[in-house]
Amino acid sequence: MKPSQFQDHFSSVADQYAQFRPRYPSSLFEYLASLTSNHDLAWDCATGNGQAAVALAAHFKHVIATDASTGQIANAEQNPYLEYRVTAAEKSGLDSGSIDLITVAQALHWFDLTAFYAEVRRVLKPGGILAVWSYGRMELELPKVQTLLDHFYSDTVSPS
Repeated sequence: MKPSQFQDHFSSVADQYAQFRPRYPSSLFEYLASLTSNHDLAWDCATGNGQAAVALAAHFKHVIATDASTGQIANAEQNPYLEYRVTAAEKSGLDSGSIDLITVAQALHWFDLTAFYAEVRRVLKPGGILAVWSYGRMELELPKVQTLLDHFYSDTVSPS
């Protein structure tokens, strides 16, 4: 999605998003930190409620967490090593060559990828790391449980 076309689907449900979003294992962030030779500055792009950013703060001197959704940032978990900013992924406003690690958790599909990757190349330090991950929607072979899971996903976590 191009930055000029950003549609904020999350501000109106940001409090629920923060409540229901799954946490990632601490071993993921330990591993990501082990990939970088410097631990000065990490950027958690499309941070949402800040769950990945807070975990990164245990491994980096400073973390900048950005999201285009004002509501998401307003509901983000606070941490003294974190700085939240409302901005698009493609125009971070970060200094060139300043970032050791960039993370994108479950959000890459929203970005204008050409512009985002240009921004990544601009802000990463030489040898810096871009780490992107996502998770799929579970499909179970138990129809009754699948119905409950579908209701939770469609009606509780992301109501229309």
